[in-house]
Amino acid sequence: MTARLHDLQRVREASGAPVSACRAALDAAAGHVADAIDLLARQSKAASDVAHPFDGTDWFTGPPLTRTALHAAQQALGFRFPAAYTDLLLIRNGGSTRHGCFAVSRPTSWAPDHIAITGIRGIGGKHGIDIATERAIHADWGYPSWGFVFAETPTAGHTVVMFDYRACGPEGEPCVVWVDTYGDAPEVLPLAQDFTAFVAGLCDAEAFDGRG
Repeated sequence: MTARLHDLQRVREASGAPVSACRAALDAAAGHVADAIDLLARQSKAASDVAHPFDGTDWFTGPPLTRTALHAAQQALGFRFPAAYTDLLLIRNGGSTRHGCFAVSRPTSWAPDHIAITGIRGIGGKHGIDIATERAIHADWGYPSWGFVFAETPTAGHTVVMFDYRACGPEGEPCVVWVDTYGDAPEVLPLAQDFTAFVAGLCDAEAFDGRG
């Protein structure tokens, strides 16, 4: 038996998944058996989990994420991702959300009483965090260096939602802020104390005055 077939058998015995799914998981995990088994377990959980914020489409969703790739992304960016955010990405690697608005206490360039997002970013893929270009994007748009963008908005880059590590340091639990680059300097508006609170606060546009 070749090493590849042996690994495939180990993944199938551990997960109980079909051979085709095991093969795909091994490919996504770059041949690492433990990562492939972990990936299949998370996919099974995602299939029955209705608590996550994503909608039923696969738009904005990146390729299945392994713990190895997640660790590499954190090392490259220089920030420890919030636990709730990493738990979500390991179930589903980014996506568009069922609810896309968040209430704010003062007017913004988007609306008088809320901001809007188009999706939560994962790691890699078309819409996810691409380590090779992330720093250049920050420089081009003038995003602050004390965090990273985890949610995009309908304004084509002029506004974003970021993790803010200024108070907690790169290893701490960041708060969530809205960053607006329409002016001469980025405008920062606090949104939530952490990622969990931000997700819990997402709601529909119908809750507001219809703008946005």
